[in-house]
This record gives sequence, C-alpha cells and structure tokens, in this order.
Amino acid sequence: MKVKNLLAVAALALASFALLAQQPPANGPHPKTQKELEALQKVQAAQQAKDWDGVLAAINYVFENFADTEFKPQLYSMAMAAAQQKNDFVQVTTWGERAIQADPKNIEARVTLAESIAQHTRENDLDKADSIKKVNDYANQALSLIKTADTPPPGLPAEQWPQFKKELSAQAYDSLGLAAALDKKYPEAVTQYKAAIEANPQSAVANARLAKAYVDNKQYDDAISTADKVLAMNEAPPQVKAFAQQQKDNATKLKTAAPK
Repeated sequence: MKVKNLLAVAALALASFALLAQQPPANGPHPKTQKELEALQKVQAAQQAKDWDGVLAAINYVFENFADTEFKPQLYSMAMAAAQQKNDFVQVTTWGERAIQADPKNIEARVTLAESIAQHTRENDLDKADSIKKVNDYANQALSLIKTADTPPPGLPAEQWPQFKKELSAQAYDSLGLAAALDKKYPEAVTQYKAAIEANPQSAVANARLAKAYVDNKQYDDAISTADKVLAMNEAPPQVKAFAQQQKDNATKLKTAAPK
C-alpha cells in the first residue's frame, strides 16, 4: 500500500516553493539565495512531471549545494514519496532514516519505514526476525508520537492534521498487522488490522488484509463477511478487490472442508 498521505504532504510542499518567488514568507522557511530558490523549483518541476528519478536527483542537488536549507522536512517527505513511487525500497529506507536523524520526532518517516519494511519482508528471509522487530519499533514509536503531536508537518494546514493523524495511525497499525502475520501470530494480526480499520474505516487494503488474517486464523465466516465488505467498496482498487475475492474463495473452500 502506497503512502498517499506522504504524497499529499509532498504536494503541499510544492505549493510553498511556488509562492516563494512571488512573496517570501515573513515566517517559516525561505530560501536564502536566488540559486537555492531555483534549485527548489527544479524539485517542484520534476515532481509535477512525475519524474521520480529527477525528483531525487534535484533533492540531492539541494542538499549537496545548500546544506543549510530550511526546507529539509519537506524535501525528506518528497524524497520518500518519490522513492515509493519508484518502488525503490533502498532509497525509501535511506531517506526515512535521514529524516529521523534530522528530526527524532518525525512521525511520517517512521510510518513509511514500518510499512515499507513490512511489505518487503518475505517468509524465508534470513533477517526476517530483525525486520519484524524494526517494523514493530518504528510503528509503535509512531503511534506513541501521534498521541502527543500537536503541530502538523511542514506544509500541512492545521485543520487537516487531525484527519492526517488518523490516517498515519491506520498505516502504523496496518504495518503491525503485517509484522504479526509474518510472525504467524494470526490473532495479533487480526487485532492490529481491526485497530487500523477503526482509525480509517474506509481503508480497503486494511480490510482485505484482515480478511486474510481471518483465513489464517481459521475464522472463515468472518473472512467471508470482511471480504464482501471490500468487494462492496466502490473506490477499492481492482487489485485489492481481486485479493479480497481470493480470500473469500479460500475461506469458502476451507469452511466446506473443515470437520463438522
């Protein structure tokens, strides 16, 4: 599941770049020189063109030439979003770790890292246990920070922060669910996915993953009803509906074969 929240915040960061040339803000971050402004606008142009390699190259140029830029939080968000669009796990990890190093209270980076590591961990990975620990650490740290976070990330309007926190919470719980499933702790996976859905009821992905957790936990009726819920969601992506249908079919087959 892509972090659409991160893309939204990155897009809001672009708006701030666009305004800089017209009226530098009295408060908040601003470029120190015309050359820095031009470098930031190259980041903007690349993202608007959906040139993800170009976004990362332009961001690297800013950091290499303007190490004291005041736009580090926005640039980190944009870099993580671009790396996710490229499905470049290594770069997502690199930028996420840099973001946390620069701001130990960065919630978005922790959620992004938890989700990315969980999605890229496989059953037979030699470092699976270490990866699961990282997912749990990042996700739980994010949830702890969310509880006391009053200030939205740079570029996000204050009125959108409460909803954004709910979405971040849902993604953190979803990552915990993935980690539990990888660890074959299916009852825990069910609990975590339910928490994700409580935070964001319209998450088709979390509902589809809950259906699979129910199958794994041999709760076949619950799996079928949850899969049906996903199939009824008009905005659920086709691949998510296909996954939910697969869980429904599996649950139906296993329920029929189960001893009476």
